[in-house]
Amino acid sequence: MVQLPDSLRQQLAPVVKYHFWILAALVPLLLLPALFLANGERRAAIARGKSAIDGHVSALNAVRNEPDHPNAAWTEAIDRQTQTVKEELLAEWTALWESQRPLRVWPERLGPDFLAAIEALQTGGRRDLQFRDLQRYQNTVPDIVRGLPARMGCEETMTETEGQFGPGRPQPGAGPDGGEDPEASLSLVALEWKSEDQKRLFGSFVWSRPPSTVQVLLAQEELWVYGLFCDAIKQVNAGSTALFDSRITTVEELAVGYPAAEEKPGGQGTGRVFAGRPSLGRGAGGGFDEGLPASDSDFGSGGGAPRLEERPPHPRFSGTPGEVEDRGDAGGSPGGSPDDPFKQWIYVDFAGRPLTARDIATKPEARFVHLMPFVLRLVMDQRQVDRLLVELASCPVPIDVRQVRINPTNQGSGPSVFEAGGGADSAGMAVGSGLQDRRQRPFDVTVELRGTVGLATPPDPAALGPSAAADQAGNEDGGI
Repeated sequence: MVQLPDSLRQQLAPVVKYHFWILAALVPLLLLPALFLANGERRAAIARGKSAIDGHVSALNAVRNEPDHPNAAWTEAIDRQTQTVKEELLAEWTALWESQRPLRVWPERLGPDFLAAIEALQTGGRRDLQFRDLQRYQNTVPDIVRGLPARMGCEETMTETEGQFGPGRPQPGAGPDGGEDPEASLSLVALEWKSEDQKRLFGSFVWSRPPSTVQVLLAQEELWVYGLFCDAIKQVNAGSTALFDSRITTVEELAVGYPAAEEKPGGQGTGRVFAGRPSLGRGAGGGFDEGLPASDSDFGSGGGAPRLEERPPHPRFSGTPGEVEDRGDAGGSPGGSPDDPFKQWIYVDFAGRPLTARDIATKPEARFVHLMPFVLRLVMDQRQVDRLLVELASCPVPIDVRQVRINPTNQGSGPSVFEAGGGADSAGMAVGSGLQDRRQRPFDVTVELRGTVGLATPPDPAALGPSAAADQAGNEDGGI
């Protein structure tokens, strides 16, 4: 501690003794000017705020007291903003349609005259294809479908009879004498597409009589989507030379459109809990629709009746191919078009619910984009699932994968348990039936993907109102 000199201590002694009275005199002299300054700033701020409030109140009173308030300027501003939104929406719609132009390529094997007829159909030069063009498509489309396996990178078995694997070729995994040879499976190609699924796909494009123009357009749209998945699978397997280094070994099921539509999308009615408000209708199990968000598609035209939940018949997938009943209630619309049964459940809404032919014609969301459902079940290396999802997400056409199921148990034969070291794997590793006749690998799992493919529809300015239709140039493509 610093020691003060005795002389300085004697001089400061009176200050220390009377410090209270000294501070009592100095504090008011210092604080009062600061207090007056602060009060002045506060009064000035209050005055400014009061002036601003009085100005706004005066402006409101002036509008309120005006007898006939003009709103023409307000109406014009709203109309301009509405028109701007319509133009931006039409531009985005047109951009989406143009971005998918590389997808809408018709096979050249149909002939230049057929392609010219399609071009005239798309540009509005004609409304329907001629009978000879319909016959040519009927006779040519089976060969187009048979080209899908090669596009995927596997062998075509769509027309092979039971027990055959091509002329003069043994069954996979067969030895020289026809018996089973485990080592022979090493020479298999890197990818197998199940023969029964290939035949199912092939059979849906074999027609007993020429289709209509709408049926040709719908069938070709399916083929374009099948081609997307074939290209994606081949890209994932790029660089594979045989089964041992293949990322995807087996395609058990590939379906789009009607075969892929679900009666209960997303597990509705199966006890699964969803986030969102419950719908007003009751499911097949007697309970509410498990919290699935309600939409306009839940109800019919009556506004209170639940929409049809049972799968309607489809001429290409039920009954005799090519035979269509002449029903007046096609698609739920009296006097509907004969082509309406072919539109049943080929598209879904944004909640995954299948759309009827009447829904496609009347629902606003169906006029902008067609969401085609798909199901893809594969046997693949589980370490490559991310690569498959990235490949689908990178596709120029929007592919929305809504479900990813590993080793699903709702297959016909069900997954089998992979055993290693003389016992079942403790983690319950399972492999699908696609590996029953092939060499099993420890990382293989059955992966099932479900979702939708967003197909652009031809831009229609009339759907956005008369102003957008008047401003649109007459250079649009046609479509379904």
